Amino acid sequence: MDIERFLTDCPPFDDLSEQQRTWSVKQMQSTYMNADNCNEMMRNCSPALFIVRSGVFDLKGKDGTLVERLEEGDLFGYPSLLSGRAIINTLQCIEDGIVYVLPQVAFDQLRNQSRAFERYFINAHGERLLTERRGKTAGYDDYDWTEQCVEDVIQRAPISLTSDTTIQSAAQLMSEHSVSSILVVDNDQLVGILTDRDIRNRVVAKGLGFNVTVAAVMTHLPESVFAHRSLLDALTTMTANNVHHLPVVDEQLRPVGMITATDLIKQQRSEPVYLISSIYKSTTRAQLVEEAEKIPQYLNSFALRVKQTAILGRLMASLTDAMTRQFIKLFEAENGAAPARYCWLAFGSQGREDQTLSSDQDNGLLLADGLSDSQLDWFRRLGEYVCEGLHDCGVPLCPGNIMASNPECRGTQQQWLARFERWTTHPTPKALMYCQIFFDSRAVAGQQKMFNQFREAVASLGKNEFFIGNLALLINRISVPLGLFNRFRTEDVEQGERIDIKRYGIALINDIVRLYALHQGVTEPATVQRIERLQSSRLISERDRQSLLEAWQFLTQLRLDHQLRVWHTDEPKNAIDPDSLSTLSRRQLKTAFKIIKQAQQGVGLKFSRQGY
Repeated sequence: MDIERFLTDCPPFDDLSEQQRTWSVKQMQSTYMNADNCNEMMRNCSPALFIVRSGVFDLKGKDGTLVERLEEGDLFGYPSLLSGRAIINTLQCIEDGIVYVLPQVAFDQLRNQSRAFERYFINAHGERLLTERRGKTAGYDDYDWTEQCVEDVIQRAPISLTSDTTIQSAAQLMSEHSVSSILVVDNDQLVGILTDRDIRNRVVAKGLGFNVTVAAVMTHLPESVFAHRSLLDALTTMTANNVHHLPVVDEQLRPVGMITATDLIKQQRSEPVYLISSIYKSTTRAQLVEEAEKIPQYLNSFALRVKQTAILGRLMASLTDAMTRQFIKLFEAENGAAPARYCWLAFGSQGREDQTLSSDQDNGLLLADGLSDSQLDWFRRLGEYVCEGLHDCGVPLCPGNIMASNPECRGTQQQWLARFERWTTHPTPKALMYCQIFFDSRAVAGQQKMFNQFREAVASLGKNEFFIGNLALLINRISVPLGLFNRFRTEDVEQGERIDIKRYGIALINDIVRLYALHQGVTEPATVQRIERLQSSRLISERDRQSLLEAWQFLTQLRLDHQLRVWHTDEPKNAIDPDSLSTLSRRQLKTAFKIIKQAQQGVGLKFSRQGY
């Protein structure tokens, strides 16, 4: 048949079996489209997948901008099929032609039957999102997807069973709840995941009996994501592990739900996943470095599509996380799996997830007890390999040598905690400097439970009142750059009069918020999350808490906007000329510095009497 021959060369129909293609042809209708009827035909046939057989058409956005030119073999209509949103685009006929129409019921059935077919449209939909400029289209939803937590997207309470359940009972439960995957939970802990593909490929295809237990065919200890993490983290984990179903857990690793690729598509939130995906697909060091070279250009492009460029800090941290994990994977491919339990730690800006293109490395290794010399040597070589690799990828080496390549930054929990105890009980200027980096920590790879125990112990040490008092004194020694009559105090550098908004703004807020977080025993490293967790604190008012948050967001966005403008120049990356700002931005900058100054005075009154 003519249509079937055409589909044989038309992705993704070329990935279908001959039987599936024959079936799909029977579900299609052929429509002649011209300038008079093309939009009416779209409305009458929707929701459906449209396949251009002949002719030329321009797909236009809501404001009339060109989204895509469609010619022979091109597909359209799938974003609405995947997301459930109404079609807002229009079609302009450039040259009359034939369009095949596949109804939604048939489209969904092919997605369920063919993973390649489904994956094609998930990827195509994400690429479509990359071409849309957020906030530039009149009436376009400007909600920032990266502001959402995973728990906000979970559709229902977790559906689970125990590992000794039979496959037949599992299938019945999945059918009853109309789900394609189910969590396997023993003693309140996630031990596995079972999907409909597992049943099809590992049970039916293998001829196993239906009385076999779930434990025999499930995916053991699957990847998961914390409920409080962002959708970006979920996307990163899904892409890195090539999975479509991701369990969601709380801080005690108890399952609280499931998130799927379809959930993410419905949120219209898959833009950054392609760069992260290319990083995880790199099979050599050279390929990984080549992909990393695209990051500055990508961040410039991505900044045009988000409401707040401050989101780029989280994206940059996710990219560095991805590069770190992939370098670890490449090292293990050459040197064998890790010889003992460990956790790769991110400190500083990567730990807080407010990293920028100019941020240097701050990382370390948390190791199991009782390692032999050969095992310690394996981790030494891992640290050197990853840190050198990140440097080749554009993440500068730490001038203070706070990196896993340094023996001082590799240690057991006991060794690390001894160091923290020494810093907190004898808070010398150098110790206080270290604490401003090391107290902002996050697990990037390895044993999460190992890190959780470590972080709880660190939080306990951080509540030392003498230590907190000296941190408050240190914070108050830094002068906010506002002089008499609220005039800016600038520093004379080679490029002119400048203000370092990182040192005198962002870093100071980080320090102030960290101090309150240490006092309250908050373990989250990110400044925004810490501010949110301080809601219950009696030491800081709701108004002051909100003011610090708004000041931090303004300064972070101002710095990132500046860095994106001057990245390929010799201009300072953290210092700005206040005269170059608009009147409104100058006023906001002064307000931010006033908020910081008041917050400094606040921590001085509340805590500094406990110091030296």
